[in-house]
Amino acid sequence: MAPYAISNIDADSAVPEHSTLTPSTYRLDVDVVNIVSDTCRMNDRGSAYHHGNLREALVAEAAEMIAEGGAASVTMRAIGHRLGVSRTAPYRHFGDKDALLAAVAASGFDRLRERLETIDADAPRASIERFRSMGEEYVRFALENPAHYRLMYGKEALAREDLPELRAAANALYEHLVDVIQAYQRSGRIKRQDARAQAYVAWGTVHGLASLVIDGQIQATDDIDELIRQAGRTVLDGMRARRRSAGKGPEEAR
Repeated sequence: MAPYAISNIDADSAVPEHSTLTPSTYRLDVDVVNIVSDTCRMNDRGSAYHHGNLREALVAEAAEMIAEGGAASVTMRAIGHRLGVSRTAPYRHFGDKDALLAAVAASGFDRLRERLETIDADAPRASIERFRSMGEEYVRFALENPAHYRLMYGKEALAREDLPELRAAANALYEHLVDVIQAYQRSGRIKRQDARAQAYVAWGTVHGLASLVIDGQIQATDDIDELIRQAGRTVLDGMRARRRSAGKGPEEAR
């Protein structure tokens, strides 16, 4: 992966410095392409409703609108127009815009968790370095989907307890991280400490780095990839268990 140069990162559209994308595509959410089907881009988008897929289409279209212009660009009327359905059709699935945005935020947590799961599928048997890779992939997800990521941790997050779908999706991501840490603890690769506290420390580190870069708070000439790797190494070094070899000092668990 080409390094992300901080000087070239836009708050709404973090893209690789040497990307071959044209300027008109900079604001597109990278992963939205994977969740918006070709049929939703055709002129007869309204057929999605008649096939019973309107809820999914609304979430996908809202994610695309957020990638293009932020959460403020999403309105129930505009999204209905883009999908070619009546003004009232979206309200059959979402009571208002806030409910729709909460569903989009939940889908972001689901996508992020699924992305991390592809990395650590063999976590109990894999090298501890796979845990570091999870942290790096977390930050890259945020940089590729800055507007969506902001939504996931925005005001909707503060009301998470009142939004079962969003709460479940966010908790699933956190519990997945806890499960991975516990698996490494059982194998002796990570210190046997409070796994939930360790998960918060790891999560806080990668979330903090991602947020600082997205919001343009990091002003440096170092490339983002190196910062991501450094953050992963720092977290891992603090959590890695040390084993004692016969006649030798402690050595790192691999």
